Amino acid sequence: MHKVSGLLLIIGLVMFAVALALNIYSSYTASNANGASLFSTNWWARWFPLYASGAALLFIGVILRLTVGDR
Repeated sequence: MHKVSGLLLIIGLVMFAVALALNIYSSYTASNANGASLFSTNWWARWFPLYASGAALLFIGVILRLTVGDR
């Protein structure tokens, strides 16, 4: 179970990093006059699924790590 919680934590952190990189890229293309926007302007449709699933994986990983540590 310790490996599973570690993998969930790593996957959650990677998802946050991907969402942050896409957010930075999107803000760059929005500020560039010749850049074409690849993503919707609606924040909830664009970033919430990545952030929410990353947060859920981090939360589950932390809970598993804490409960396994007590045994």
